[in-house]
Amino acid sequence: MLDFLTHLDRRWLFLAMTFALVLPLLWPARLPFRVSRMVQDVYDQVEHLPPNSTVLCSIDYDPASQPEIEPFTRAVFRHLLRGGHKMVIITLWDKAPPIVNGLIGDVIEGEYVRGTGFFEGHPHPEYRYGTHYAYLGFKAGKETVIAGLGQNFRQIYPADSRETPLSRLPVMDRISSLRDFPLIINSSAGFPGAKEYVQQVVTRYNLPFVAATTAVSVTDLTPYYPAQIRGLIPGMRGSAEYEQLMGYSGNGIAGLNVLTFGQLLVIASIVLGNVIFFATRRRERLARTQGGA
Repeated sequence: MLDFLTHLDRRWLFLAMTFALVLPLLWPARLPFRVSRMVQDVYDQVEHLPPNSTVLCSIDYDPASQPEIEPFTRAVFRHLLRGGHKMVIITLWDKAPPIVNGLIGDVIEGEYVRGTGFFEGHPHPEYRYGTHYAYLGFKAGKETVIAGLGQNFRQIYPADSRETPLSRLPVMDRISSLRDFPLIINSSAGFPGAKEYVQQVVTRYNLPFVAATTAVSVTDLTPYYPAQIRGLIPGMRGSAEYEQLMGYSGNGIAGLNVLTFGQLLVIASIVLGNVIFFATRRRERLARTQGGA
C-alpha cells in the first residue's frame, strides 16, 4: 500500500479536486455554519429600515470579483424588495454597468415584478422604474464623486442612465445628498469603494453605511467596523451567511460548499503526504538497521 501511494500519479489528485469542486455545484449540500456578527448587522440594518425607505446601492465591482460579491448583492436586493423599499442604484466602476443592468433585469424586473424565482407566485407589477427604483449609471471621478454626492447629489447626477432628469423621477423626491438616504449599501471589490466612502462622507456626515467586499479586502475594512461601517460582508462566506438569513440557497452557499470541499481535499492531501513521507523514512531506517545487522 505504501509503495502504491508513493508512486501514485498526481493526475489522480487533480481528478479528485475536479470532483470536489464540481459535485457540490451539481448536488448542493446544506453544510452547517454560523452567521457572524458582521453579517447579522447588515441584515438587521436592512430589516429595521423605516417603511417605504429609499436606499442607495453603490455597485462597485467588475466581472473578476462578480462570483464572490454578487450573491450578496442579489440577496440584499431581494431583502429590500421583500420589505417594500425603493432603490437608487449607482456605480463608480466603468466595468460595472453591464453587471448592474443584469441585476436589475434578473432580480427587480424579473423576479419581483413578474413574480418568479425568490418571489415565485407573488408578482408586483406596480413596482415601476422612476417611481420605485432608478439606475443613475456610471460616474467617473472616484473619491471626487463620492465627496460631491455628500454635498449635492443632483449636481453629480443631474440625470439617470436614460438621460431622464432626476426632477422627473418620483423616487428621487426629497433626495438632495447622501444624508437623505436612511441606508447606503456598497458592494465593493476595491478602489473606489467602501474605504473611500468612509473617508469622504461616512465619517464626515455620520451616515448609515454597510458594505460587502472581497475576502482579501476584509482586513483593510475591519478597523472601520462597527463605528463607520455598521455591517460588513466578508466575501463568499459572508454572502452565504446572508443567504441563510434570507432563507434560501443561492450561489453564495453553493460557492461556500465548493470552497469547503476543495479545502478539505487540500488538507487531506497534506496529511496523507506527511504520513507517506514519515512512513517511507521509517521503512528506510529499518532497512538500514537490518542491513547493518
